[in-house]
Amino acid sequence: MRRANLQAGLFGAVLAVLLGVIALLPYVGLCLAMPLYPVAFLLTGLAVVRLSDQPLSVGQATAGGAVAGLIAGAIGGLAAMFLAPLRLAIAGGPEQAALILSPEMTQSLLARGLDPVAVMDFVAGVGAGIACCSLQLVSGILLAGTGAALYAAYRRT
Repeated sequence: MRRANLQAGLFGAVLAVLLGVIALLPYVGLCLAMPLYPVAFLLTGLAVVRLSDQPLSVGQATAGGAVAGLIAGAIGGLAAMFLAPLRLAIAGGPEQAALILSPEMTQSLLARGLDPVAVMDFVAGVGAGIACCSLQLVSGILLAGTGAALYAAYRRT
């Protein structure tokens, strides 16, 4: 069971990292990758049941899928954290991101002694990376566990 969890988790991690790289493509990358993340994590859960040596109960499959989703979400999320600054650079850098701030927000930041470009560099680079990592971790656990449970229940009938 542990071997199947690890293999399925690494399978899901490869899919998540691949989708992270696809998301770097300008204009269409996010449109292609975002709907495929849930599919990748569901496939991770199905892989746990498929790779297991013995037939799994629904509870065992759910737990195994959650472990595999944790592995896939952690590796994919870490990759997303490291790809977020690259995504920002491809989008034009923090200077371009600072242009979306309203004039009032820019004045407020300047009044506090903060450079709007530096703030957007931190928010768009680090903040987006942490958000992507957290979302992949949570969705990986939930979706892989759900996929494994559904497939185990289907195989038992």
